Amino acid sequence: MRCAVSILAVAATTCFATADLVDPLIPDWRGDANTAFAQWDSFTSATGGPNAAEQGFGWNLYNFGPGAIIASSGNLYGAGGALNIHVYPAAAPLYNMQEAVVNISFAGNPIDVNNVRALVGTAEDGTFVTGTPEFRGGDGGFSPQTYAFTFDLSSVAFGFQSLSFFFESELANSSLDAISIDVLGQAVPAPGALALLGLAGFARGRRRS
Repeated sequence: MRCAVSILAVAATTCFATADLVDPLIPDWRGDANTAFAQWDSFTSATGGPNAAEQGFGWNLYNFGPGAIIASSGNLYGAGGALNIHVYPAAAPLYNMQEAVVNISFAGNPIDVNNVRALVGTAEDGTFVTGTPEFRGGDGGFSPQTYAFTFDLSSVAFGFQSLSFFFESELANSSLDAISIDVLGQAVPAPGALALLGLAGFARGRRRS
């Protein structure tokens, strides 16, 4: 049973501890070629505006939930409503994305850990992938806890496509403490290899016809 944490918005600016990510899942390919990384340990825009990553780059984070504030700790706190977080790309996409790992640290009322989603492509013709959650650590309640979410993108990402993420809390009084994003892509084939791939696809199409 979910337990609502009732907190005065004024007190919320100081009552939540800041622990950043607790034992995050760091993929062994972080920092390799054809990867992307971004991390937020604090936030500057409570509602509607972009929050740029403090480490790495490639995405901006937005909250579209009502009544949010930035706590003195730098947390993004849903004082007057549930958090509704969208993370949109702000850089060129990777080629043939294979996997994404997202770590999220939160306190107070929890985010919905079973509905953290990635969107490959655009809202009009893209594909949603739900992340597999794994509890990593933290005490919960007023102390942040961290979940890692793993996304298998290998069967839905082809060529250069954008990648966005979405998650939310079910109740107000949820505090987003930190988030990191790692994405693994593939090397772009040389022009000659791309031409051969195109010819192979053309030949297969002719045989089917």
